[in-house]
This record gives sequence, structure tokens and C-alpha cells, in this order.
Amino acid sequence: MKASEIIKADAVKRKIDPDKALRTVSALVKAKSAVLMQESDSVLLVRKINPTSAEIHLFTEDNPRTLAKAVIGFVRRGKALGIKTVYGKADNKGIVELMKRLGLDVQASDLQQYNWKAQI
Repeated sequence: MKASEIIKADAVKRKIDPDKALRTVSALVKAKSAVLMQESDSVLLVRKINPTSAEIHLFTEDNPRTLAKAVIGFVRRGKALGIKTVYGKADNKGIVELMKRLGLDVQASDLQQYNWKAQI
């Protein structure tokens, strides 16, 4: 699937306007305030907070096994960008549990606007 298709499909599952989600992501990427990474049918939106920290948001249409492989790929690519800590606001606790099962150190966030952080 194309990144745009994944973002729209994920938005529909979350009961978010898919066109608005795609416009928002597109505007962030166009303004160079975020980058997109794709692994299989998962897309990760990455917005740097500082040189070693980033906010992330996952859009996925992958099954759990493929998603686990995608997360491993995202971690590898994030490390290559110098990212050591990622932050998110998960409305799906399953992704937090998946990250823990993959060995990531997931904790409560120290930044108010996020509900978790992970060392990668």
C-alpha cells in the first residue's frame, strides 16, 4: 500500500476524518517539520523535539507479526537519525505492549503532552 492509503485506512479505523489526517501529515512533511518512514503497510510520522528526541505517530494496516518487524525497522532507522527517546500519545495500549515485548524501555512520559516515552 502507498503511505497515503495506509494513513487514510488507519484514520478510518480510529474514526478520524481520513482526508483531514492526510492533509495534516502532508502539511507537516511539506513544511519539513516531520518525516515519514514506511515499513510494509506501516507508516511512522516522526517529528523531532530536539536533536535526540522525537514525537512519533504510527499508522498501520499490518498484522501483529508484520507490525513487530516494522517497529524493529523503525527503531533501527530512528537510531540512525540520532534519536534516543521517542514520545507518543497512544490511544491504543496494544502498541505500547508490543514495544515492551520487543524489549523497548517504555515508561510514563516526562512531557505533559504525551502519555508514554521509550528509549530506543
